[in-house]
Amino acid sequence: MATTTTERVIQGSQDFHALNAMLNLYDEDGKIQFSKDREAVDAFFNAHVRPNSVTFASPQARLDYLLREGYYDPRVLARYESSVVLALFAHAHASGFRFQTFLGAWKFYTSYTLKTFDGKRYLESFEDRVVMVALTLARGDETLARQLTDEILAGRFQPATPTFLNG
Repeated sequence: MATTTTERVIQGSQDFHALNAMLNLYDEDGKIQFSKDREAVDAFFNAHVRPNSVTFASPQARLDYLLREGYYDPRVLARYESSVVLALFAHAHASGFRFQTFLGAWKFYTSYTLKTFDGKRYLESFEDRVVMVALTLARGDETLARQLTDEILAGRFQPATPTFLNG
């Protein structure tokens, strides 16, 4: 039986799929290349997520747009002061969250994140989705919303798919 190693893979600019596939190849020391999965996450964000994400002038402009265009339910946000909502988004973005695996990032951006109605562009980051789910579940309880945000970002709590998808 032949052993496949990275020497057999043509080197050059590698996309996120190629980097992720290298998890199935052993390095020169016979070890699984977990670093390639982290590189795949970075490549995925650089080649796909960032270029396909809608940017806004400010967090407030983003919220205004998502409410005006019917992406977000105004009843969820009406339970909180605007300053609380914006502070929670800022808190989530300052958390330093990073996808630990390519599969996690890919699954989130293909299945869970809010996209434009035509499905072509991303309107949310993981942190944004977490905050909206936390605000929905907390039903106006600011302390609970922050706790849920922190727990989800830390990976200690993950709402079920329907909740995370529709929060």
